[in-house]
Amino acid sequence: MSFKIILITPELFLEHEIEILISLFQNGLQHLHVRKPQASKSELKAYLQQIPKKYHKKIVIHTQYALAEELGLKGIHLTEKTRKKAHKQKIISASFHTISDILRSKKKYEYVFLGPVFDSLSSSKKHGSFGFQELDKLFQKRKNVMALGGIQASNMKQIKQIGFAGAAMIGAIWQHKQPLAAFLQVQRKAAAFTSV
Repeated sequence: MSFKIILITPELFLEHEIEILISLFQNGLQHLHVRKPQASKSELKAYLQQIPKKYHKKIVIHTQYALAEELGLKGIHLTEKTRKKAHKQKIISASFHTISDILRSKKKYEYVFLGPVFDSLSSSKKHGSFGFQELDKLFQKRKNVMALGGIQASNMKQIKQIGFAGAAMIGAIWQHKQPLAAFLQVQRKAAAFTSV
């Protein structure tokens, strides 16, 4: 599995968000997670329809799961609450907040999020809480774990060295004055450390 860079949308709709996303896709974004927990099905559908169809197979949604099939998206992401339910859509990923929950999970995911790994940039209430030894034990059993929480260009090397298969980010891109520049910097750092 190659090192993945995954962008998660902000929870609320931002001005110029679609234009930024299209620019990010044009500049190499391969994995977008759309996380809009308050959006109705019609709001989320209208949002997704603004993104050119050629990018839909790169999009995973966190809510309104029926839209995945309807719009030809890559699939769905399960949260802690939705992991416990049955789903007919293609499940791509899931969120976990403890290593033990990942190890106990019987479902097969393309990848899983574990976080927060570092103190979150998008939420002051979420702090990194994993020791390197326990992460090492996890990576001996699971190779598809993505770091989440506090991810930015400056810690790409550390994320790779720890053993994560990729990184998912929100704040490093969406809180930056120039989201495209921030994304390109993350991409360059990830490429530099994965080619070693």
